[in-house]
Amino acid sequence: MIMKLYKENPIASDRMGILWALNGINDAIIIEFGPAGTTHFSIEGLMQFGGDISAKTFTTHMDEHDVTFGDEEKIIDAIVEVDCIEKPKYIFIIGSSITSIIGIDLESVKAQVQDQINSKIIVLPNCNFQNDFRQGVEETLTILVEEIAKNQPKLEKLPYYNILGLGIYNYNQSSDLYEITRLMNDYFALNINTTFILNTNIKSIEEASKATLNLVLHKEGLKAAKLLEEAYGQPYIYLTPYGINGTNKWLNDISNTLNIKINHNFNRSEIDKINYKESMLKRRIANLSNKNISIKNNEIENIYLGKYLRGLGFEIVDDNENTIIQFSDGIEALNNPKVIQITHPSFKQDNEYPFIPMMGYRGAYYLIEQINNYLTKAEILG
Repeated sequence: MIMKLYKENPIASDRMGILWALNGINDAIIIEFGPAGTTHFSIEGLMQFGGDISAKTFTTHMDEHDVTFGDEEKIIDAIVEVDCIEKPKYIFIIGSSITSIIGIDLESVKAQVQDQINSKIIVLPNCNFQNDFRQGVEETLTILVEEIAKNQPKLEKLPYYNILGLGIYNYNQSSDLYEITRLMNDYFALNINTTFILNTNIKSIEEASKATLNLVLHKEGLKAAKLLEEAYGQPYIYLTPYGINGTNKWLNDISNTLNIKINHNFNRSEIDKINYKESMLKRRIANLSNKNISIKNNEIENIYLGKYLRGLGFEIVDDNENTIIQFSDGIEALNNPKVIQITHPSFKQDNEYPFIPMMGYRGAYYLIEQINNYLTKAEILG
């Protein structure tokens, strides 16, 4: 057997992405057909994200007999029992790494038991051991649209929007969600309907068609947004609003897409202050002898963050040795004074405070202060 050698921590699998996405739906009911240890591992991982987790995840457990003979009795019994006790509208069933290896066909399980229960069974894809968690999130969003949102009566368009591509696996997810909803309310008087996979519920996903717009904040939500556009004529904006210019463009794109004016009738002193601090930071960076930074790019899609940091005057390089700042995960942040945390895992850090976004105007304020503080630390440390 050939073992892979990893220079850094291995990236979570597509199976983990599916579980993380579903656990952002407060009333989701999930049954995993696999050993109890794999379910325990996924729940432990969720605790490092600082998000609210209200979904219920059940495991069938497996023993040697199940693995050897491919016995499906436990998953069938679990579905019937959960349907009877929990009475959910939907039951999500997913295999484990073990069932993926031995080839359990969960679609055949669904065919055997669906007529015996009131809940609708939704089968999640098996882990293929090749894709990372982002693929799992994308597949889950697609399934939520195909199996739930598109199977409801088309609703009248109301002043609502949906968010796709923001989940509990994103660093500072609660803060970014709060900032996005604040901006949409202040500038357009629009309210959020559902995020699909963050602090939401089944009913809101079912009512996705009433939104006038879908906001795709990360690439994982793009495929689902295209499906909603085809089904309901809902336009989408795919852009992550980092920095002053990025947020301005994001707001202008929304305004042009919906053909509504941006509301500027409120106190703009905050934005003026951020603009000033950003201009001062650009001047400081321009005077640096070393402008090199690195972004850990194996856990998030960083195209828009990278564009913002380049706009400040930094040069993004792959070599961590000759950098003034590294943008990385919580493990690196614990051990390296050069690191600004932008991704999970958060090994021992507490990240539940919901007012330190990285997106939007206040996100720009936060990033500017973080960068200034780290530049000062670098000067002191030499």
